[in-house]
Amino acid sequence: MTDAAADSARGEVVPVGDLELWADLQGPDDGEAVVLIAGADSPGFRWSPAIVEPLVAEGYRVLRFDHRDCGRSTRFGANDAYRLDDLVGDTSGLMDHFGMSAAHVVGRSMGAMIGQVLALDHPDRVRSLTLFGSSPAPGDDELGGPDDDFVEAMTTRLFAGPPKDESAQIEWLVELDEFLCGSLYPLDRQRQAALAEAEVRTGWAAETGHGVAVHASPGRRDRLAQITAPTLVVHGTADPVFPPAHGRALATGIEGAVLVEVEGLGHEVPDQLIEELWPVLQHHLRESGRWRE
Repeated sequence: MTDAAADSARGEVVPVGDLELWADLQGPDDGEAVVLIAGADSPGFRWSPAIVEPLVAEGYRVLRFDHRDCGRSTRFGANDAYRLDDLVGDTSGLMDHFGMSAAHVVGRSMGAMIGQVLALDHPDRVRSLTLFGSSPAPGDDELGGPDDDFVEAMTTRLFAGPPKDESAQIEWLVELDEFLCGSLYPLDRQRQAALAEAEVRTGWAAETGHGVAVHASPGRRDRLAQITAPTLVVHGTADPVFPPAHGRALATGIEGAVLVEVEGLGHEVPDQLIEELWPVLQHHLRESGRWRE
């Protein structure tokens, strides 16, 4: 399997409206499209070969990309506000650029929120939804907030400020991976450091407008019943960002959604999870494709 850090050298920067977005497209031209949507402040290559390569081997046409304000895509200033709707527009614009009328949408965290909005506002473009570690309404008191220890760690980092030295930036990113990691899969620090190094060298920034976009956008809890795409929800019981109630709210709100709750999984999509979950994901995509025919 291709080394995930070296994998970051793939792709190209393409025009989408007034923006330029880094995108990597793999797989046959006639394959059903799968769009992998990364989380906040996370480059597209964080969707590693562990998920890309099996999808391509199954005949899917797989797209991953850097959001606006991230990686090799167009940067925005501190006062240039945008919301989830804008990120949805970027995603659909990329689909247009690559000739994808509809796709299986797989998102993690903020990426899964973009998937929800895409399925709500452009249902004809979503063949299926797979939502990893996400929420229909961040900040909803009924669903619960982040873990206290996680909040304390993030507050400490905020006041300390990001490091300037490249090696310290790499360690800063690995430390964040540790905070997000659950107990199920031990963190491979060497591998995460290689990914962090690639992230720093391909345009990492300590702050983007992604968090503001998430919290400035309306929640979707009261609209979930309008989602018609076959949906798979995967959520960890040890997620320090979104407690399990967030995943359960997605699964109960979307008619027919399947919930896979993973004991000990944090706010993460490690390669080991993809390998173990692959038969479930494979079945979901195949059956969703048939359902849409």
